[in-house]
Amino acid sequence: MANPYRRLLALLPTTPRQVGEVISVSGSRVCVDLVGCGVRTCQGDAQVGGMVYVEGDQITGVAPSLPVVVVEV
Repeated sequence: MANPYRRLLALLPTTPRQVGEVISVSGSRVCVDLVGCGVRTCQGDAQVGGMVYVEGDQITGVAPSLPVVVVEV
């Protein structure tokens, strides 16, 4: 029987999926402003102003454009 911890690690992705807004497009190169993390240059197909999912340096899909709410305690 395999180690349960190793089986769990095999299910988890190696790179995190992040959400960001496309700020510029130049051919297949896309500049994405990640939510809370900075700016990253990625490869993929997107439109300026749209929200996308990013894994590593690849755009993996379109993310929903949801409002941001800041709550102070």
